[in-house]
Amino acid sequence: MIKTGFKSLDNLIDLNKAGVTVLTGIGFANMLSGDIANNICLGQEYDVLEVVSPKKEYLIKRLFVNNAGVNYKKWDVKDQYTKQELQQIGQATVDLIEVTKRLPTIIEQELDLYNIRNVAKLVDKWANCYADREDIMTLVVLDVFPLNKEMKCKEEKRYIRESVKLIKRLNPISQKLNCPIIIVAGIDLKKQYNNKFKCLTPKELDNIDKINKYVNNYIVLNYTNENGIFNLDIYNNKEKTGTCKLRYNYDIRKFEEVKNGFYAK
Repeated sequence: MIKTGFKSLDNLIDLNKAGVTVLTGIGFANMLSGDIANNICLGQEYDVLEVVSPKKEYLIKRLFVNNAGVNYKKWDVKDQYTKQELQQIGQATVDLIEVTKRLPTIIEQELDLYNIRNVAKLVDKWANCYADREDIMTLVVLDVFPLNKEMKCKEEKRYIRESVKLIKRLNPISQKLNCPIIIVAGIDLKKQYNNKFKCLTPKELDNIDKINKYVNNYIVLNYTNENGIFNLDIYNNKEKTGTCKLRYNYDIRKFEEVKNGFYAK
């Protein structure tokens, strides 16, 4: 059984069914998608394909820091890690080498060169390798669109158009080949109110009416007033189904469980 690695989220989202999940909200949504991919690969030995905007070096550094449990900001500063932290990094390196076959398959994609048809073909080819399995054995995570980036009108329209096209192409691939897909997509840029992120609903997602019938679930990430605590509002394509909370550990750049973080609709 594929799990996100977060019990509170697994109570609301089932990744053992084919379908498209849109992960959106503030910029930390792409961090969450990466954590889910790593949790599934490293902890559960399922195969994951990640297609991301260029940041492979960052993802690798974050993977080491996550598994070592050390401060990310010290990575590029000489002699900042303690002896104990260096030992933790060494052990994390050994652990990652031992599970090389279970690391996510990461493909970088320049947004300016982004080609919807080619990416859809890539996902289709990947999912085809697992199509004959009785149980779901793989997951695809797509993080190629910018979140909360100020864009010119023409650029924003293109971005919205490309997002809609991709989601429409992904749904039949997911259903036909029995492969769940998570795509990180943007929201309306009017996201801030008095310097705070307001609660977002699918009604505020770009072109929601155009993609709703192609999406099975929405995960909408919002920052709370509590330090490092994020609300995850979960919707199907009809209604809100629940909310859970996760804490973002800024030191190791990773989402973590919040005790008693789940509460239903």
